Amino acid sequence: MSEQTVLLDIKDLKKHFPVKGSMPWSGVKAMIRAVDGISFDIRAGETFSLVGESGCGKTTTAKMVLLLETPTEGSIQFEGNDIGGFSSSQLHDYRGAVQAVFQDPWSSLSPRMRARFIIGEPLMVNKGLSSRSSELADKVSQLLNDVGLDPNSIDNYPHEFSGGQRQRVAVARALSLNPRIIVLDEPVSALDVSIRAQIMNMLKDLQAEYGVSYLLIAHNLATVRYLSHRVAVMYLGQIVEFAESEELFTNPLHPYTKALISAALSTRPDIERDEIVLTGEVPSPANPPAGCRFHTRCPWAFDRCVGEEPKVKEMAPGHTVSCHLFD
Repeated sequence: MSEQTVLLDIKDLKKHFPVKGSMPWSGVKAMIRAVDGISFDIRAGETFSLVGESGCGKTTTAKMVLLLETPTEGSIQFEGNDIGGFSSSQLHDYRGAVQAVFQDPWSSLSPRMRARFIIGEPLMVNKGLSSRSSELADKVSQLLNDVGLDPNSIDNYPHEFSGGQRQRVAVARALSLNPRIIVLDEPVSALDVSIRAQIMNMLKDLQAEYGVSYLLIAHNLATVRYLSHRVAVMYLGQIVEFAESEELFTNPLHPYTKALISAALSTRPDIERDEIVLTGEVPSPANPPAGCRFHTRCPWAFDRCVGEEPKVKEMAPGHTVSCHLFD
């Protein structure tokens, strides 16, 4: 991608959760290092993806961006300003500028609210629009139309929509305040395969229309490849590889990235390929291995991997990897 304005700049972000003993006086027994020092930025109008196995820290990162979790260390800068020093009014503006669409379109929508109020509530709270105003109804109808729904369904309850339609309602709600960034947490994984492509195409169209950026949290690599401009691969709280989307999928470098891509279903089943099978369990984030955190499962690990943590190396413009194989 060409150089673009940086909206969100994350530097050395960490989130550690204390684990306490079973008794009130036991104190802290360990720290879960859910996110352990990651850095990346999100640019205007792009889709930036975080991928990796469950438990690697993707969703915890998204929660810190959404202010649902407080970082242990590190900084999150929005348009050049550290959100840790924001005033109440600045935090109010930030929450409007950064919205979210969650994985399950059933549990993320109130079953007691009509679409009119699900989508319109952010406008009522943040813009002071009356629930009975024609301005609110017009805005909600326009948003329904933008996400491919009939504006006449404005008074439907969530159970009157299909799963894909409910996710469209969730997207309309996220767009209601004209955000700069939308966090997409597994936005299509709970949907039928037959309508996933429709929702992904809609997200692309809305990005072009609204100029919004996406932070995509996903483990389905086909979804990531189709939607993303840049991708970061996470393992056990750290980013192990980072590149533009096509570069990552055509030239993966880190053994973990190669294993993830080899395990994904191929779009060309007639072409024979070798799958990299990872053995063993993912180590506990409360006690990550010394050295390279992936060495306990890596087919190419050697002595240096056990005792020395790899540094980030740029192998090509915009393509970095943390692995001793490339020293």
